[in-house]
Amino acid sequence: MSKHKRKAKKDLFINKIILFAAIIEPLFTLPQAYIIFANQNARDVSLTTWIGFNVLTAIWIWYAYVNKEKIVLLYQVLYFIFNTLVIIGALVYGGTWL
Repeated sequence: MSKHKRKAKKDLFINKIILFAAIIEPLFTLPQAYIIFANQNARDVSLTTWIGFNVLTAIWIWYAYVNKEKIVLLYQVLYFIFNTLVIIGALVYGGTWL
């Protein structure tokens, strides 16, 4: 196999792994949202932290959009959505500001 074909195959493999990670990793935010809504309690959830995550995620979304980075855009949009669920739950069920 030529060097070019090996590199193309390697690039395709890493792109599949990154796409998988971009979809799966944000899903790890869902248990936090589930706990908040199931228990109707966000007393120990820091709104400051989660809003900070979303502000920085918005910057990443802007970067990905401007630079046409589709996987980064997907990844950050999913994070933004799931982080927003946590923020909504924290606002409704008594999250703290520190």
